[in-house]
Amino acid sequence: MSGYNPAISVARALHSALSGDAALQNSLGHPTRLYDYAPDDPVFPYLTYGPLRSEDISGDDTPLTLHTLTLHVWSRYGGRIQALGILGDVRRVIEEDLSSSDAHIIAASVVFSDCLRAPDGRTTHGLMRVSIRTQPKDNLLEEVA
Repeated sequence: MSGYNPAISVARALHSALSGDAALQNSLGHPTRLYDYAPDDPVFPYLTYGPLRSEDISGDDTPLTLHTLTLHVWSRYGGRIQALGILGDVRRVIEEDLSSSDAHIIAASVVFSDCLRAPDGRTTHGLMRVSIRTQPKDNLLEEVA
């Protein structure tokens, strides 16, 4: 289990799942416009990764980590429909297609999503809070042995 970092495992799994999804590629381009920090003059729509909090919730000799993260969708389509559609695709990926090579994803769910007009009056801002619980895969092998 040396070198295991649950936050990095979740970030990689999420980025891989989102960037590889055909529906999101259709909406966000190929390569998919997923950013930690958006470029100065971005092509719309795009998604940015917000804060990621990882909390140790281990118990009874079972290592568990709870990750809470925020995703932001930015659209300049003339209404909310584009941002809402992207949020729906992101929800599907998180709840159905999320996997990691070094972490067992026990549960992944959307806590809430919101869609609002950004202060510039032109941009629609979709917001999604996600909860993911993980356990290192090495630990699962030790428990079975």
